[in-house]
Parts: sequence; C-alpha cells; structure tokens
Amino acid sequence: MNQKMNVLVIGAGTMGHSIAQVFASYGYPTSLVDQKQEQLDVASQLIAGNLKVMKSEEFLSDEQVANAEKYLEYTLDLEAAAKKADLVVEAIPEHPQFKMDLFKQLDQWCSPSTILTSTTSVLNIYEFITVSNPERLVIGHWCNPPHIIPLVEIVMGPETSEKTVETLKEVLIGMEKVPVVLKKCVPGFIVNRLNCALAREAGYMVSEGWVSPEDVDAALTSNFGLKAPFEGPLELQDYIGWDIGVAAGNYLYQFLCNSTTGMPFAEEMVKQGKLGIKSGQGLKDYSGKSREEWQNIRNLKIIKVVKTRRSFK
Repeated sequence: MNQKMNVLVIGAGTMGHSIAQVFASYGYPTSLVDQKQEQLDVASQLIAGNLKVMKSEEFLSDEQVANAEKYLEYTLDLEAAAKKADLVVEAIPEHPQFKMDLFKQLDQWCSPSTILTSTTSVLNIYEFITVSNPERLVIGHWCNPPHIIPLVEIVMGPETSEKTVETLKEVLIGMEKVPVVLKKCVPGFIVNRLNCALAREAGYMVSEGWVSPEDVDAALTSNFGLKAPFEGPLELQDYIGWDIGVAAGNYLYQFLCNSTTGMPFAEEMVKQGKLGIKSGQGLKDYSGKSREEWQNIRNLKIIKVVKTRRSFK
C-alpha cells in the first residue's frame, strides 16, 4: 500500500474527525462517514479550527493544510465509501453491538484485502467481531487529540497477521506517528494500564494525607515529566542502574498501593461534581473560559512539546 490508498474513517465525533484530518493532510484520499449530516458539519468546523491553530504554530505545512481540504470528503454514504476503501478506521461509540453490526456490513462491502481497524480504547473486539480474512482485523488505538498526539497503539488479535501490522506501522510512521505494538489484547492496552497504575498511587498518597494533589503533579512534571518526551520508565533504569533499580523496587513495592477497588480520592471528586473542564471545576477552577478554550490552551502546550520532541531525533 502507498499514499494512493483510500482511507475510510467511520464516526465524525471527537476521535474520528481528527483522525480523518491526519490522513488527508498526508495526501490520503479520505472519506469521513457519519449517520448525521449535522455531525459532519460540526466535524468540518472543528477540522478548520484545528488546521488554523496548527498552521499558526507551524505544526503543519501549507501543503498539508491544502491536502486536508483537498483530500477529505464528508459523506453519509457508508456503502460507497467502504467499497473503495483500502484502510478502514472505525471510530464509533464504545458499544459492542454497534461495532458488531458495523463490521458485519464492512465485511460485505469492503475488498477482502482491506485492512479493518478499530480505535477502541477499552474493548476486546476480537471476542465479538467476526470477519472474513481475520488476519486483516486489528485494533489501532489513537490517542486524544489524534491530530497532535503521535502515539497509536496497535493491538493484535489472535489471527492478526504480521503483514497487516507492518503495513499499518509503515503508514503511521509515514505520517510522523509513533506506532507501538501489543501482541495480545489485554485490558487497558499499554497506555491506560500505565495511566491507572500511576493515578492509583498518586490518589493513594493524597487520600492518606501525605501530600496535596498539586504537589503530586508538580513532583511528576518537574522531574519525570521533563524526561518523558525522550525517555520511558524502563530506559530510565539504564541511567539509574538496573541493580539500583532492583534494590529500590524490592524495598518499595511492599509499601505501594495495590488496591483492586476504586480510588477513594477520585470517587470523592466525582461525588462533589468536580469532573474537570466539562463541569467547570476539578482540581482547578475552569470557569471564565469555555471548554473549547481550555482544550485549545492544552493543545497548544502539547504541540510545543511534540515539536520539541521531534528535534531530539
């Protein structure tokens, strides 16, 4: 496959519109499909806003901005788009029955060689989705916001072929994404397992009264966070020394939170209605600006970090 391949993104919501923008900006003829014209209209507006911000930050070239407008079509006709697709990205709500019904249609309409991907973040689609030539079925979990975050988790099923994985990796790398491969579908994949483990320990320390939420976050962003763009927790051990890391871990593991139930600190936040930017209050006060404005402030910070990270190569 090459940059002439046709891409179909199904679902024009939070993830779908952003993913479609990425493919189109790199010259892939891309169809963005949704059941509602209103959602496609919203997606078009959001993409226009994304392109404006990214161009102003020199995160996209003029050619890429032009490509995003030239190669992206918005359509309600799933069947027609499926019949010409070489690569499908499903980005519909996380409901097994919805996905089952959709992939049944795709199996009928798509070419037997079409790569079928789902950007699910929580579901093991291999337990309930059946398609012809299952070697072409794979999870490709993009991270929010997809048009900025480089990471895409590729999660293999029991019959996913290496050829499918390598083709998908080649496409993603060509778009400056960072594909990582999980060889077995396990709950949480890679990112959410790490996120939950870290959040559990952070919340535990706050619940015990040892430290404030602000200081926990400051400890991370002012230390590990500075190295995270180029160094993960395992490579870090190369610099600490694996012998020292083993000794420290063997001492500390007994003191770490190992609860398999909910996090009391997080549950208390929910009980108080402090849900974050969507409620206007979380650890911080988000009143005074719209949710979109707060999101844009965060996105600009991420763009700057990604640009810096690219300079390390």
